[in-house]
Amino acid sequence: MLRRTVVAVALALIGTVASVIPASAVTSDLTVTIDATCTSDNKYTVHVFGTSTASATVTVDYSFKILYKGLEYTVSGQVHTNTVGEVGVFDETIAGIPLPIPTDDDVVFIPGTATLTVNDVTETGFVVDVPATLHCGSSTPSGKMLEIGPSSMEGHLQIRAGDWISGGYSFKFVSGSHPASTVTVTSSLRIPFTCPKGGGPGGEILVNLGTQSISVPAKNTDWQPTGDANSVLSWAGAGQAPNGCSGNIMDSSKGAIWNATISQSPDNGSLLNWRFKFRDPNAKGKGNVNCLDLSDPRRNKADVCGASWSETVRDP
Repeated sequence: MLRRTVVAVALALIGTVASVIPASAVTSDLTVTIDATCTSDNKYTVHVFGTSTASATVTVDYSFKILYKGLEYTVSGQVHTNTVGEVGVFDETIAGIPLPIPTDDDVVFIPGTATLTVNDVTETGFVVDVPATLHCGSSTPSGKMLEIGPSSMEGHLQIRAGDWISGGYSFKFVSGSHPASTVTVTSSLRIPFTCPKGGGPGGEILVNLGTQSISVPAKNTDWQPTGDANSVLSWAGAGQAPNGCSGNIMDSSKGAIWNATISQSPDNGSLLNWRFKFRDPNAKGKGNVNCLDLSDPRRNKADVCGASWSETVRDP
């Protein structure tokens, strides 16, 4: 009689424990694959695939690293999707995500890690698969070459690994006699730094600003794409600072350098005036803000993303 009572109590306890284990605590499978090629648009594709609870919401947070010209950059992102079918399969691909560096030289990809959140239950320890090293030849777009800087309009900066650094530019025609034109700009931002607290000799942070084509009406001499330094249109691109000093502060006292290749269509020899700007809100004590991120309300504040313009330079 006693043995039967013990068995009954044990079965009851097992049933109680089973009842408090959430149905969502299901072991999941996740594969995260990064793909990139030597292209002029400097973008990558992420593909997530796996199985988990049926009819569930899925969030995948991932990160990996790349080495470019001796500096290490962290790339991170997030993918939202849902499971389908009784097996609970999810399969999502997102293409056209900007890389923080141009793919015009060797780019080394370092595998990263990912977490999977299914119905608010998070699992960790997944691996991010990355492509083999890209051996990209130097490809310079055609057009006029222009460099402005170093310009220190942001002052002496203490930059931390992972800081969002945004860059932008504006231009205007010198004369109002030009025809309707399309101006194409491929540019990047270089920020020299030292490592005063150790961690290396220093180097340059490179922010890829990509390529933009901006249509300008005939006889228009307004600043393009905008003269408003607080407008998101005044920013061309952003990237996160690399770990250039092995975890220590990167000291930037010389300012930034803007490099651009510029072409006009039709090209009738009309001259343009140029200026650029950059901003590291975190180095200004304003939080780690990407000034192109419209989902972050902080970017609308003038003291966060309202950077000053450099001197104005006429193209050659």
